[in-house]
Amino acid sequence: MELTATILLFLGVVFGFMAFTHLSMNMKVPKMTWMIHLVAVALGLTALIIYAFVTESQEKHYNLMVIFGLALIPALMMFVQKSMAVKKALALVYGFIGLFGFFWLLTYVLP
Repeated sequence: MELTATILLFLGVVFGFMAFTHLSMNMKVPKMTWMIHLVAVALGLTALIIYAFVTESQEKHYNLMVIFGLALIPALMMFVQKSMAVKKALALVYGFIGLFGFFWLLTYVLP
């Protein structure tokens, strides 16, 4: 389950980077790009939550869920903002927090 979450979140990172590239060039982000990002991240977080409930392991990744929950704040704010400059800044903050959480997850998954 941990590996499934890592793969899904990696897919979310790739499509999130693609969306950020479009946004940084003042282009409209294609709907399919952000939808794939949204679905991959949501499924990855769901896999982490399921892993936390079914595992007998000492580490249940609650810290990662908090980090990804913090990343959700600027992500939701991006949908409300109209200014492109504010959207870029929020996307940058969202990306940094998300990447930090993803790399932290990799420290658990990789031996």
